[in-house]
Amino acid sequence: MTKSDIKLLAAAAAGLAAGIGIGILIAPAKGSKTRKRLKRKFFHLADLAKEELNDQMDAFKSAFISHEEEPGKEVIDEEVIDQKKDENTEGEAK
Repeated sequence: MTKSDIKLLAAAAAGLAAGIGIGILIAPAKGSKTRKRLKRKFFHLADLAKEELNDQMDAFKSAFISHEEEPGKEVIDEEVIDQKKDENTEGEAK
């Protein structure tokens, strides 16, 4: 990470913190209700992110496994076919 990236992330975090602080101060609901609502939303977003990550991991695993199995299966199938051809050729030559 470059210095400009770090500065950008720090500015974004500061802006986010300021926005949350101002939002809490001018919120029409009581502070405790607002904190509970924010907590629920945060955990809901965390659950959504976790589900999405799990879906992406499952898709990656299935793509990796299917890609890994198929080429090997083809090689084995070709070797079996070649062996059968060799056996048939040897049987005909005798």
